Amino acid sequence: MKKKVMSMFLAGTMLASMLAGCGNKDEGGDQGSQSQTAADGSTELSIWVHETDSSEEGKLYGALVEEFNEKYAGTYHATISQIARSGDAGGYDDKVNAAISNGGLPDVYTVDGVTVAQYADAGAIVPLDEYFTKEELSDYNPSIIQQGTYDGKLYTLGAMDSSVGIFYNKDMFEAASITPATEDDPWTLEELTEAAKKLTTDDCYGITMSLDAKDETLIYFFLPLVQSQGGNVVSDDGLIAQGYLNGEKTVNLLNWIKDMTDQGYASATPAENSFELGQAAMALTGSWEPGNLAKFDINWGLMPMAKYDDSSEAVSACGSWTFAISGNCADEKKEGAAELVRFMTSADAGARMYAANAMPPSRQSAFEGIEAFDQELSVFKYQLANTAQARPVSVNYAIISNQFATAVQNVLTGMDVKEALDQAVEQYNFQTDTQ
Repeated sequence: MKKKVMSMFLAGTMLASMLAGCGNKDEGGDQGSQSQTAADGSTELSIWVHETDSSEEGKLYGALVEEFNEKYAGTYHATISQIARSGDAGGYDDKVNAAISNGGLPDVYTVDGVTVAQYADAGAIVPLDEYFTKEELSDYNPSIIQQGTYDGKLYTLGAMDSSVGIFYNKDMFEAASITPATEDDPWTLEELTEAAKKLTTDDCYGITMSLDAKDETLIYFFLPLVQSQGGNVVSDDGLIAQGYLNGEKTVNLLNWIKDMTDQGYASATPAENSFELGQAAMALTGSWEPGNLAKFDINWGLMPMAKYDDSSEAVSACGSWTFAISGNCADEKKEGAAELVRFMTSADAGARMYAANAMPPSRQSAFEGIEAFDQELSVFKYQLANTAQARPVSVNYAIISNQFATAVQNVLTGMDVKEALDQAVEQYNFQTDTQ
């Protein structure tokens, strides 16, 4: 099974969610990671990132590398390559996969949080544990440590995180006499359903939930409602789907989704910006939403992710891009590579990342001084510290995610819930050679 999964991974089937200071800007050409020393005696380091300097996030990566070079002048010098995540051959994922095959990885590179297990299993990244103290790691959101840990070892750290909540129209809530949930007292699905029913009219859905998505969005948004019941979509070792992806707790979730659309409280094919335009009273969506809301005239608020029922725990989504030391990094360069990871994921970097792309910081201390997280976005700060659970750290994650999304779409187009999930497990087993 492992051989087949790795073959698929290196073929590029894994899931797709500047200025170089004193160095040179590179558009992603192969960079060996042999030990190199500059004329001033500094150790040369290479780093790849998945954003070009056409975005604010990409500009920040460049600025951080420039600052790293200034701070460590004469000791370390990093050269950055910025590679767009295009769907065409030559995009970031393609270049990384090719470099894994031919040994051309840089010393440090960005890794999507959901791919940590695949990279670690392939030897494409190495553990970070020995380079960071427990005190340092305690400042990172617990979910950042969780998503970066595979087989008991920490492989990645990030500067940013993410979260999902329920955005709501304050005016509609007031008109319907609905009191919103609070960060430490989330609604149950029954309470969410009742509110959606009350808010649904002929020209307004109670809630929009991106149910037309056919990608990572669906498992990212809805997995917490399986985890809230104490379940998951794959076994703890990340290998077995039978009894998990088609288990009782996943069946419960898809039955609720189906009921919400059957009753007309949510649309299976929601219109774009339906919440922002007043065509839905609530929206289940992520921490990037405030940037979109700023373009519309809407009086909005934010509630936490719902939990399954009164006996369930509150669970919320999380996870984002991270930094790792590559398996090609020479031993004598790893300490410098770790220092670069530390610099790129500092509290300062996290706070500046929020300013660049509106994503929550990965470190608790980085929230200090960001006013929004003490006011309208306090729910996200609370969730990342208290209820966030990472998606499965599994070498088969891409297949799990794809089959979950397929099952949801099959249910929304008329297939029986259990049949759809059983079919998803059959496809998962076929693609992974799981018996």
